[in-house]
Amino acid sequence: MATIQVAETLELRHALARQLLGDTLWRQALLLAVVGGVLVWAVQRATRPVRRLSSEVAARDENDLTPIGSQPLPVELQPLVDATNQTLARLDLVLQHQQRFVRDTSHQLRTPLAVLKAQVQSAQRGDMSPEVALAEIGQTVEGATRLANQMLALAKLEQLRQQAPPPLQDWAELLRDVALELAPLATDKGLDYQLDAQPAQVRLHAWALRELSRNLLHNAIKFSPVRGSLQIQLLVEDGRAMLQVLDEGPGLSAEFRQRLFQPFSAGAPGGTGLGLTICREIVLRAGGQIDLLARAGGGLRVRVSLPLEPSPSA
Repeated sequence: MATIQVAETLELRHALARQLLGDTLWRQALLLAVVGGVLVWAVQRATRPVRRLSSEVAARDENDLTPIGSQPLPVELQPLVDATNQTLARLDLVLQHQQRFVRDTSHQLRTPLAVLKAQVQSAQRGDMSPEVALAEIGQTVEGATRLANQMLALAKLEQLRQQAPPPLQDWAELLRDVALELAPLATDKGLDYQLDAQPAQVRLHAWALRELSRNLLHNAIKFSPVRGSLQIQLLVEDGRAMLQVLDEGPGLSAEFRQRLFQPFSAGAPGGTGLGLTICREIVLRAGGQIDLLARAGGGLRVRVSLPLEPSPSA
């Protein structure tokens, strides 16, 4: 029998194991570096539009409310940009309304305040009797107060537009309340005051609906002749609530009737020229329509149409 023995030192085996381990770790490290580099490059490339958009927004002026994201954007970012642009558009509208309100208010209040100052100075010099001076000052203050209230009403309309959708209101009930409130004015002129109102559910804030009714009825009473007739009708036709206010006043030309809806276009001296403007804003925002029409036999016929909502109990 022959015996063959092969011997090898443990140090050699350990060196070979270390070499295999080192080669493996080096290859793995190189692979991880390549993967990491590719990942960083991909992330940077993918987020480049986001960083560009962020830089554009950060560099904007505080008063710049123009739409953002005019350059091509990933599909994932488009809904966010669209929603942001819609918010900017609403903010721009609110800002424009505030600027217009401040500009109009300062312009319109300057005149009565100047007149009031002149009247006070004239009274102090003794140019007129105290009774006459106080009467004129009272008329000026009353006109300025009416103008300020109308301007605040316009501002409140914009405030209501930013709120939640309005609840349902029974126009007939509010109309009767307003008619009863203005009844003393009609009685002073001896008017034949007629009201016929059918229940009509409309979706509008109670304040806006009351302001609409009050302005229309107040104007009709104001321009109606003494002992004339004033008819107020609220009917339901073709899914819409139809309000008609018919007076026997002097009437207006077609051109002048359309101009009355513009701000500060008064139909008579002493008016603010904002009543019908407020009415038109209320009606249009409720999806309705308002018209000033000539009445057969003389006078004016105001017609307001608002979408009718089903009764909550239906």
